[in-house]
Amino acid sequence: MPKNWQSRITELFKSETGEKYSENTFRMLNIPEWYGNKILIDTSLYPLPESLMGIIWSKPLMENRIRIVSLVIDKKAQNNSHGTMVLDDIIGHSKSEGKTIIQLEVRKSNIKAQKFYSRHGLKIEKTLSNYYSNEDGLLMVGEL
Repeated sequence: MPKNWQSRITELFKSETGEKYSENTFRMLNIPEWYGNKILIDTSLYPLPESLMGIIWSKPLMENRIRIVSLVIDKKAQNNSHGTMVLDDIIGHSKSEGKTIIQLEVRKSNIKAQKFYSRHGLKIEKTLSNYYSNEDGLLMVGEL
């Protein structure tokens, strides 16, 4: 991946999650290659790094689960059904792969994201103390 795209991804994660990730972090994370990882591109701006509108990063977890590690959509592209589109796509594929449970972590203060995931059938299962660098997280779980 070109360096300027790596910088854009790092910027997007920082602006939408509040967490600081270095470009090395993404290289070290062992992101699996499977259908559950997607990038959203504004084709009118491609191949510029600014064409990157969002990322969903997920991975198979145990035999029957998938974990959404991160779903970030640039503020300019939010509220246009992009999140729903990629989440529904991954849920459909995961079901066809025999997965039955989806889980993710979300900031306790991120009510907008909690409502989004609740609309897709996820429920808060427990609080994760000090999960983020500056606040608690919530584990949300749902059936596929």
